[in-house]
Amino acid sequence: MGEKISRIKENRWTLIMLPILMLLVIGFFFASMTKGNFIRARNLNVILQQAMIVATVSTGACFIFATGNINIAMGSCTALVATLAAMIYMATKSLFIMFATAVLLGIAIMIVCVLLSAVLNVMVIHVTIVMMILLAAIQSVILGGSSIDLPYAMTSGVKNAYVPYIIFTGFVIFSIVVFHFTSIGRHLKMIGSNEKCAELTGLTRIRALVVSFVIAGLGAGLAALLIVFRTGSITNTTGGTINTDVMLAIVLGGMPVFGGSKSRAFAPVIGAVTVTALNNGLLMIGVSASLVQGVRGIVFLLLLMGNKRAVLLPAREG
Repeated sequence: MGEKISRIKENRWTLIMLPILMLLVIGFFFASMTKGNFIRARNLNVILQQAMIVATVSTGACFIFATGNINIAMGSCTALVATLAAMIYMATKSLFIMFATAVLLGIAIMIVCVLLSAVLNVMVIHVTIVMMILLAAIQSVILGGSSIDLPYAMTSGVKNAYVPYIIFTGFVIFSIVVFHFTSIGRHLKMIGSNEKCAELTGLTRIRALVVSFVIAGLGAGLAALLIVFRTGSITNTTGGTINTDVMLAIVLGGMPVFGGSKSRAFAPVIGAVTVTALNNGLLMIGVSASLVQGVRGIVFLLLLMGNKRAVLLPAREG
């Protein structure tokens, strides 16, 4: 009986359908608890706007997680890039320069992380813990308790032109194609499943990490732009929950936190909607913000207990 349950749990269709079922259950529960207010168009739009930010960061991060490594500096990186991008726009009034700055800074910060890990021979998670604190401190020093308020005409114009949707959709499609239909994705998953076998194919761990961190940096840069366009204002609290949101989104989406052959690039998108809906629903039924963080932590630990590192070679994509 135990073996049968284990096989069902590890089945690829279970990993795909269970997160969707979980999202539907959460939606039904909060719709009932709020007498339908949870599923009103205005609230669903709020969930979508926030979920796009989390999903963009998480989708980029899944390339790192696929290799069996954990990066917990994604939120701090995104918040700092959003701060610097907003400052660049206020100085230049150029959307193009702001866009280029955000992308290049996101990639540069992630490259620094991976190079520190490689040069110092330190685990990725340890490097990113330090970077998370350092990046948050830099953002705090830059802002100094003040805020950056961007022109409403700019942010509303960009949103009216559906630029955030274009950025989000374009990056997710790019990620899915690279992750599931190119040798890059197959090699990254192979690193997470069996590093020794992966090296025999010619892709070393360091090269794999550099590729994954570059794509993650691209996601962080684009998510920073989404934050700027959505909020129109940058403060010390901007992006404060993204680090934990990313971890939750990846796990809630059905992707193994230790990567490997069962990693899916679309899983973080489902997970991002789920974690955003969970945050929104808990607040709507009157749960305090501090208690929401506690609930999120419990959910993450429960899901993490069911994760284990894969030791198999990646299967061919179906």
